Amino acid sequence: MRIAQEEIFGLVTSAILFTDVDEVIRHGNATTLGLGSGVWMCDVSKAHRLAKGLRAGSVWINCYQAMDPAVPFGG
Repeated sequence: MRIAQEEIFGLVTSAILFTDVDEVIRHGNATTLGLGSGVWMCDVSKAHRLAKGLRAGSVWINCYQAMDPAVPFGG
């Protein structure tokens, strides 16, 4: 879907159904974009496995853009 392949600046959320974590990793890495990524789920160990598999500049778990302003960031 176009919404899952292009960078959209605005208040947009796309929710895509999946069957397992490996499928989510494949879909998440099947794009040329990937500066930031957010993972929301109750199973924290599964969330960490997912975050480790995603090729993104930053991956947040159960939050988004939670950063200390004192931490260097190169974009």
